[in-house]
Amino acid sequence: MGARFHQIARSLRDRRYEIILLSLIMVLVLIDLVNGANQVRLVVDGKAKEIKTRARTVAAVLRENGVTVKASDKVAPRLSSKVNGDMAIEVKHAVPVTIALNEQKIETMSTASTVEEVLEDIGLRLKPADHVKPNKKEKVTAGMTVEVTPVTSKCEVAKIPVPYQQVIKRDPALDYGKKLVVAKGKPGLLLRVTETILKGDQPVKRQVKLESIISPPQSEVVAVGTKRKVARLVRSPIRVTRGEARTPAGRVLYMQATAYAPYYGRGVDGVTANGMQAQKGVVAVDPRVIPLGTKLYIEGYGYAVAADTGGAIKGNRIDLCYNTPAECFRFGRQTVKVTILDD
Repeated sequence: MGARFHQIARSLRDRRYEIILLSLIMVLVLIDLVNGANQVRLVVDGKAKEIKTRARTVAAVLRENGVTVKASDKVAPRLSSKVNGDMAIEVKHAVPVTIALNEQKIETMSTASTVEEVLEDIGLRLKPADHVKPNKKEKVTAGMTVEVTPVTSKCEVAKIPVPYQQVIKRDPALDYGKKLVVAKGKPGLLLRVTETILKGDQPVKRQVKLESIISPPQSEVVAVGTKRKVARLVRSPIRVTRGEARTPAGRVLYMQATAYAPYYGRGVDGVTANGMQAQKGVVAVDPRVIPLGTKLYIEGYGYAVAADTGGAIKGNRIDLCYNTPAECFRFGRQTVKVTILDD
Protein backbone atom coordinates (compact mmCIF):
# COMPACT_ATOMS: atom_id res chain seq x y z
CA MET A 1 0.00 0.00 0.00
CA GLY A 2 2.85 2.34 0.86
CA ALA A 3 4.62 1.59 -2.40
CA ARG A 4 1.50 2.41 -4.37
CA PHE A 5 1.21 5.77 -2.62
CA HIS A 6 4.78 6.73 -3.44
CA GLN A 7 4.22 5.86 -7.09
CA ILE A 8 1.12 8.08 -7.34
CA ALA A 9 2.92 10.96 -5.61
CA ARG A 10 5.87 10.77 -8.02
CA SER A 11 3.48 10.78 -11.02
CA LEU A 12 1.67 13.90 -9.78
CA ARG A 13 5.00 15.67 -9.20
CA ASP A 14 6.17 14.91 -12.77
CA ARG A 15 2.91 16.19 -14.31
CA ARG A 16 3.18 19.38 -12.30
CA TYR A 17 6.63 19.97 -13.72
CA GLU A 18 5.24 19.43 -17.25
CA ILE A 19 2.45 21.98 -16.67
CA ILE A 20 4.93 24.54 -15.34
CA LEU A 21 7.20 23.93 -18.35
CA LEU A 22 4.31 24.27 -20.82
CA SER A 23 3.15 27.49 -19.15
CA LEU A 24 6.67 28.89 -19.34
CA ILE A 25 6.86 28.07 -23.04
CA MET A 26 3.50 29.77 -23.69
CA VAL A 27 4.62 32.89 -21.83
CA LEU A 28 7.81 33.01 -23.91
CA VAL A 29 5.82 32.61 -27.13
CA LEU A 30 3.46 35.43 -26.13
CA ILE A 31 6.42 37.66 -25.26
CA ASP A 32 7.98 36.85 -28.63
CA LEU A 33 4.68 37.58 -30.43
CA VAL A 34 4.39 40.95 -28.74
CA ASN A 35 8.03 41.97 -29.00
CA GLY A 36 8.64 40.48 -32.55
CA ALA A 37 5.83 42.44 -34.43
CA ASN A 38 6.76 45.60 -36.44
CA GLN A 39 4.78 48.84 -36.50
CA VAL A 40 4.20 49.76 -40.20
CA ARG A 41 2.42 52.70 -41.88
CA LEU A 42 0.65 51.45 -44.99
CA VAL A 43 -0.47 54.09 -47.55
CA VAL A 44 -2.57 52.87 -50.52
CA ASP A 45 -3.58 55.50 -53.13
CA GLY A 46 -3.25 58.24 -50.55
CA LYS A 47 -5.20 56.44 -47.78
CA ALA A 48 -3.03 55.61 -44.75
CA LYS A 49 -3.37 53.20 -41.81
CA GLU A 50 -1.10 51.94 -39.03
CA ILE A 51 -0.62 48.14 -38.75
CA LYS A 52 1.45 45.62 -36.72
CA THR A 53 2.95 42.82 -38.73
CA ARG A 54 5.39 39.93 -38.35
CA ALA A 55 5.78 39.74 -42.15
CA ARG A 56 9.40 39.80 -43.22
CA THR A 57 9.06 41.54 -46.65
CA VAL A 58 7.01 44.35 -48.19
CA ALA A 59 5.36 41.85 -50.55
CA ALA A 60 4.28 39.72 -47.56
CA VAL A 61 2.83 42.79 -45.81
CA LEU A 62 0.74 43.63 -48.90
CA ARG A 63 -0.52 40.04 -49.24
CA GLU A 64 -1.33 39.99 -45.55
CA ASN A 65 -3.47 43.14 -46.00
CA GLY A 66 -5.13 42.14 -49.29
CA VAL A 67 -3.35 44.73 -51.43
CA THR A 68 -2.69 43.54 -55.00
CA VAL A 69 -0.22 45.26 -57.29
CA LYS A 70 0.62 45.10 -61.01
CA ALA A 71 3.79 45.84 -62.93
CA SER A 72 2.57 49.36 -63.81
CA ASP A 73 1.83 50.18 -60.15
CA LYS A 74 4.27 52.04 -57.96
CA VAL A 75 5.44 50.48 -54.65
CA ALA A 76 7.99 52.05 -52.29
CA PRO A 77 10.11 50.57 -50.96
CA ARG A 78 10.53 47.61 -53.35
CA LEU A 79 8.50 44.42 -52.86
CA SER A 80 11.63 42.51 -51.88
CA SER A 81 12.63 45.02 -49.18
CA LYS A 82 12.77 43.67 -45.58
CA VAL A 83 10.31 45.05 -43.05
CA ASN A 84 11.65 46.93 -40.06
CA GLY A 85 10.14 48.96 -37.28
CA ASP A 86 8.37 52.24 -38.09
CA MET A 87 8.51 51.52 -41.84
CA ALA A 88 6.21 53.37 -44.28
CA ILE A 89 5.00 51.38 -47.30
CA GLU A 90 3.38 53.40 -50.09
CA VAL A 91 1.37 51.89 -52.94
CA LYS A 92 0.02 53.89 -55.88
CA HIS A 93 -2.07 52.08 -58.47
CA ALA A 94 -1.64 53.17 -62.10
CA VAL A 95 -4.71 54.63 -63.88
CA PRO A 96 -5.50 54.68 -67.62
CA VAL A 97 -4.68 57.97 -69.42
CA THR A 98 -5.06 58.85 -73.12
CA ILE A 99 -2.66 61.30 -74.79
CA ALA A 100 -4.11 62.93 -77.93
CA LEU A 101 -1.18 64.25 -79.99
CA ASN A 102 -2.31 65.86 -83.26
CA GLU A 103 -4.24 63.01 -84.89
CA GLN A 104 -2.62 60.20 -82.85
CA LYS A 105 -3.81 58.70 -79.55
CA ILE A 106 -1.45 57.14 -77.02
CA GLU A 107 -2.96 54.87 -74.33
CA THR A 108 -0.90 54.48 -71.16
CA MET A 109 -1.13 53.41 -67.51
CA SER A 110 0.36 56.07 -65.28
CA THR A 111 1.08 56.62 -61.60
CA ALA A 112 1.96 60.30 -62.23
CA SER A 113 0.33 62.94 -60.07
CA THR A 114 0.05 65.72 -62.68
CA VAL A 115 -0.50 66.03 -66.43
CA GLU A 116 3.05 67.33 -66.85
CA GLU A 117 4.47 64.21 -65.13
CA VAL A 118 2.41 61.93 -67.39
CA LEU A 119 3.88 63.58 -70.49
CA GLU A 120 7.40 63.31 -69.07
CA ASP A 121 6.85 59.59 -68.27
CA ILE A 122 6.11 58.83 -71.94
CA GLY A 123 9.12 60.88 -73.05
CA LEU A 124 7.21 63.88 -74.44
CA ARG A 125 9.16 67.04 -73.72
CA LEU A 126 7.10 70.17 -74.19
CA LYS A 127 8.22 73.63 -75.29
CA PRO A 128 6.86 76.63 -73.35
CA ALA A 129 4.66 77.64 -76.30
CA ASP A 130 3.04 74.20 -76.76
CA HIS A 131 -0.67 74.01 -75.97
CA VAL A 132 -1.85 71.41 -73.40
CA LYS A 133 -5.42 70.75 -72.31
CA PRO A 134 -6.11 70.40 -69.41
CA ASN A 135 -3.44 72.51 -67.76
CA LYS A 136 -0.05 70.87 -67.14
CA LYS A 137 -0.51 71.28 -63.36
CA GLU A 138 -3.90 69.51 -63.39
CA LYS A 139 -4.12 66.35 -61.22
CA VAL A 140 -4.38 63.04 -63.06
CA THR A 141 -7.64 61.07 -62.85
CA ALA A 142 -8.57 57.64 -64.21
CA GLY A 143 -9.73 57.78 -67.85
CA MET A 144 -8.41 61.31 -68.41
CA THR A 145 -7.66 62.50 -71.98
CA VAL A 146 -4.81 64.97 -72.39
CA GLU A 147 -4.77 66.97 -75.65
CA VAL A 148 -1.35 68.15 -76.80
CA THR A 149 -0.99 70.62 -79.70
CA PRO A 150 2.67 71.35 -80.48
CA VAL A 151 3.48 74.89 -81.63
CA THR A 152 6.08 74.83 -84.42
CA SER A 153 7.49 77.32 -86.90
CA LYS A 154 8.83 77.33 -90.44
CA CYS A 155 10.81 79.94 -92.34
CA GLU A 156 10.38 81.02 -95.94
CA VAL A 157 13.10 82.82 -97.88
CA ALA A 158 12.05 85.04 -100.80
CA LYS A 159 13.94 87.29 -103.19
CA ILE A 160 11.79 90.33 -104.04
CA PRO A 161 12.50 92.85 -106.82
CA VAL A 162 12.90 96.46 -105.64
CA PRO A 163 11.60 99.00 -108.22
CA TYR A 164 13.97 101.69 -109.38
CA GLN A 165 13.37 105.44 -109.24
CA GLN A 166 13.23 107.75 -112.24
CA VAL A 167 15.41 110.84 -112.02
CA ILE A 168 14.49 113.78 -114.28
CA LYS A 169 17.26 116.13 -115.43
CA ARG A 170 16.62 119.29 -117.43
CA ASP A 171 18.65 119.50 -120.62
CA PRO A 172 18.86 122.95 -122.25
CA ALA A 173 20.41 121.40 -125.38
CA LEU A 174 17.33 119.22 -125.98
CA ASP A 175 14.16 120.56 -127.60
CA TYR A 176 11.48 121.56 -125.14
CA GLY A 177 9.38 118.61 -123.94
CA LYS A 178 11.50 115.98 -125.63
CA LYS A 179 12.67 113.12 -123.41
CA LEU A 180 15.81 111.05 -123.69
CA VAL A 181 16.83 108.11 -121.48
CA VAL A 182 20.41 108.82 -120.44
CA ALA A 183 20.86 105.79 -118.15
CA LYS A 184 18.59 102.77 -117.97
CA GLY A 185 17.12 101.83 -114.62
CA LYS A 186 17.72 98.45 -113.03
CA PRO A 187 15.57 96.87 -110.28
CA GLY A 188 17.28 95.91 -107.03
CA LEU A 189 16.85 92.69 -105.07
CA LEU A 190 15.57 92.30 -101.50
CA LEU A 191 16.07 89.18 -99.39
CA ARG A 192 13.15 88.60 -97.01
CA VAL A 193 12.91 85.83 -94.38
CA THR A 194 9.39 85.23 -93.06
CA GLU A 195 8.57 83.00 -90.07
CA THR A 196 5.20 81.23 -89.86
CA ILE A 197 3.98 80.00 -86.45
CA LEU A 198 1.80 76.87 -86.62
CA LYS A 199 -0.42 75.41 -83.93
CA GLY A 200 -0.69 71.81 -85.08
CA ASP A 201 -0.90 72.24 -88.85
CA GLN A 202 -2.78 75.58 -88.75
CA PRO A 203 -0.81 78.84 -89.28
CA VAL A 204 -1.63 81.35 -86.52
CA LYS A 205 1.01 84.08 -87.03
CA ARG A 206 3.38 85.37 -89.70
CA GLN A 207 6.20 87.79 -89.06
CA VAL A 208 9.16 89.12 -91.03
CA LYS A 209 12.37 88.07 -89.27
CA LEU A 210 14.90 89.57 -91.70
CA GLU A 211 15.02 91.98 -94.64
CA SER A 212 18.27 92.73 -96.41
CA ILE A 213 19.10 94.46 -99.71
CA ILE A 214 21.16 92.06 -101.82
CA SER A 215 21.63 94.53 -104.65
CA PRO A 216 20.40 98.16 -104.62
CA PRO A 217 18.26 99.49 -107.48
CA GLN A 218 19.86 101.73 -110.10
CA SER A 219 17.90 104.85 -110.97
CA GLU A 220 16.77 105.61 -114.50
CA VAL A 221 18.02 109.01 -115.64
CA VAL A 222 15.81 110.84 -118.14
CA ALA A 223 16.79 114.11 -119.78
CA VAL A 224 13.91 116.48 -120.53
CA GLY A 225 14.52 119.20 -123.05
CA THR A 226 14.09 122.85 -122.08
CA LYS A 227 15.26 124.42 -125.35
CA ARG A 228 12.44 126.59 -126.70
CA LYS A 229 11.76 127.30 -130.30
CA VAL A 230 10.67 130.86 -130.90
CA ALA A 231 8.12 130.94 -133.64
CA ARG A 232 7.62 134.08 -135.62
CA LEU A 233 4.06 135.25 -135.87
CA VAL A 234 2.86 135.31 -139.38
CA ARG A 235 1.88 138.80 -140.29
CA SER A 236 -0.20 138.53 -143.38
CA PRO A 237 -1.03 141.83 -144.89
CA ILE A 238 -4.68 142.50 -145.02
CA ARG A 239 -5.56 144.19 -148.15
CA VAL A 240 -7.98 146.95 -147.46
CA THR A 241 -10.34 148.10 -150.13
CA ARG A 242 -12.34 151.14 -149.24
CA GLY A 243 -12.05 150.42 -145.47
CA GLU A 244 -12.99 146.72 -145.58
CA ALA A 245 -10.72 143.71 -144.97
CA ARG A 246 -10.92 140.72 -147.23
CA THR A 247 -11.13 137.29 -145.48
CA PRO A 248 -8.24 135.06 -146.66
CA ALA A 249 -8.97 131.72 -148.33
CA GLY A 250 -9.04 128.48 -146.39
CA ARG A 251 -11.21 125.93 -144.58
CA VAL A 252 -13.70 127.60 -142.25
CA LEU A 253 -14.73 126.45 -138.76
CA TYR A 254 -17.15 128.05 -136.35
CA MET A 255 -15.81 127.56 -132.81
CA GLN A 256 -16.63 128.51 -129.22
CA ALA A 257 -13.99 131.04 -128.17
CA THR A 258 -12.74 132.20 -124.79
CA ALA A 259 -9.81 134.47 -123.91
CA TYR A 260 -6.76 134.33 -121.63
CA ALA A 261 -3.80 136.51 -120.70
CA PRO A 262 -0.20 135.45 -119.85
CA TYR A 263 0.39 134.87 -116.14
CA TYR A 264 -3.22 135.52 -115.31
CA GLY A 265 -5.12 132.68 -113.70
CA ARG A 266 -4.16 129.38 -112.16
CA GLY A 267 -1.64 127.34 -114.16
CA VAL A 268 -1.18 130.01 -116.87
CA ASP A 269 2.41 131.02 -117.59
CA GLY A 270 4.09 133.04 -120.35
CA VAL A 271 5.28 130.13 -122.52
CA THR A 272 3.08 128.06 -124.81
CA ALA A 273 3.09 124.30 -125.41
CA ASN A 274 5.42 124.57 -128.41
CA GLY A 275 7.75 127.09 -126.77
CA MET A 276 6.42 130.36 -128.14
CA GLN A 277 5.99 133.42 -125.99
CA ALA A 278 2.33 133.88 -125.07
CA GLN A 279 1.02 137.10 -126.60
CA LYS A 280 -1.78 138.38 -128.78
CA GLY A 281 -1.84 136.34 -131.98
CA VAL A 282 -1.24 133.02 -130.17
CA VAL A 283 -4.21 130.74 -129.58
CA ALA A 284 -4.81 127.47 -127.73
CA VAL A 285 -6.56 124.63 -129.58
CA ASP A 286 -7.28 120.92 -129.35
CA PRO A 287 -4.47 119.42 -131.51
CA ARG A 288 -6.85 116.69 -132.66
CA VAL A 289 -8.96 119.37 -134.33
CA ILE A 290 -6.30 121.92 -135.32
CA PRO A 291 -2.64 120.76 -135.25
CA LEU A 292 -0.13 122.92 -133.41
CA GLY A 293 1.70 125.29 -135.75
CA THR A 294 -1.35 125.84 -137.97
CA LYS A 295 -1.80 129.40 -139.23
CA LEU A 296 -5.28 130.82 -138.68
CA TYR A 297 -7.38 133.85 -139.36
CA ILE A 298 -10.03 134.58 -136.70
CA GLU A 299 -12.75 137.02 -137.54
CA GLY A 300 -12.73 139.92 -135.07
CA TYR A 301 -9.29 138.86 -133.72
CA GLY A 302 -6.98 138.70 -136.69
CA TYR A 303 -4.17 136.43 -137.80
CA ALA A 304 -2.94 133.85 -135.30
CA VAL A 305 -0.88 130.69 -134.80
CA ALA A 306 -2.16 127.55 -133.02
CA ALA A 307 0.70 127.23 -130.52
CA ASP A 308 -0.83 126.28 -127.17
CA THR A 309 -3.16 123.77 -125.52
CA GLY A 310 -5.34 123.82 -122.44
CA GLY A 311 -7.04 121.36 -120.11
CA ALA A 312 -10.48 122.76 -120.94
CA ILE A 313 -9.81 123.29 -124.65
CA LYS A 314 -11.30 120.14 -126.11
CA GLY A 315 -13.05 119.59 -129.43
CA ASN A 316 -14.53 122.59 -131.22
CA ARG A 317 -13.12 125.16 -128.77
CA ILE A 318 -10.42 127.82 -129.08
CA ASP A 319 -8.75 130.09 -126.48
CA LEU A 320 -7.49 133.48 -127.72
CA CYS A 321 -4.50 135.12 -126.06
CA TYR A 322 -4.72 138.82 -125.18
CA ASN A 323 -2.04 140.90 -123.56
CA THR A 324 -4.13 142.08 -120.58
CA PRO A 325 -6.92 140.62 -118.45
CA ALA A 326 -9.09 143.64 -119.26
CA GLU A 327 -9.09 142.68 -122.93
CA CYS A 328 -10.10 139.12 -121.93
CA PHE A 329 -13.05 140.41 -119.90
CA ARG A 330 -14.23 142.54 -122.79
CA PHE A 331 -14.08 139.56 -125.14
CA GLY A 332 -15.90 137.16 -122.78
CA ARG A 333 -17.19 134.06 -124.59
CA GLN A 334 -18.21 134.14 -128.26
CA THR A 335 -18.73 132.01 -131.33
CA VAL A 336 -16.07 132.96 -133.87
CA LYS A 337 -15.35 132.18 -137.50
CA VAL A 338 -11.96 130.50 -137.81
CA THR A 339 -10.27 130.14 -141.19
CA ILE A 340 -7.50 127.58 -141.50
CA LEU A 341 -5.15 129.30 -143.89
CA ASP A 342 -3.85 127.52 -146.93
CA ASP A 343 -0.06 127.21 -147.00
